Amino acid sequence: MKINTQPAVNRRLSQRFNRSGMTLIEISLVIALLLGLIAVVFLGLGSYRQGADKAKCKMQLAAVQKAVRSAANMQNLNIGAALAQGDVFGAGLLMENAPVCPSGGAYTWVGTVPTVGTPYGNCDFAGTGATSTHVLAATDTTDW
Repeated sequence: MKINTQPAVNRRLSQRFNRSGMTLIEISLVIALLLGLIAVVFLGLGSYRQGADKAKCKMQLAAVQKAVRSAANMQNLNIGAALAQGDVFGAGLLMENAPVCPSGGAYTWVGTVPTVGTPYGNCDFAGTGATSTHVLAATDTTDW
């Protein structure tokens, strides 16, 4: 007597492959979740960029301050003596190029050797939020 095993195999295969794949609702939920995560990342990148630009601007102003102090020491200038941009920025001088604010602000230079704690230059970039301004505060320049 021959035993027919084909119906049992077909039953097992149909049970095994009956529920394979994802429904349209599951796929749209996954896509919506990924889009939400991407939106959060992009919102975070904007504030990160603002903070990085502010830090770069302040580092450039600190580098200018060091160059001004070096120029004053090399030329034996006292505090309050005239020190033009041409004495600090240019080919063969302490800084090859005048710095440019990464956010589009404009630097203003004092033109004299500043006292300790007073910057030689400042940036006028105000930004959109209270923490995005590049204007130096007294706490930023205490050791300058």
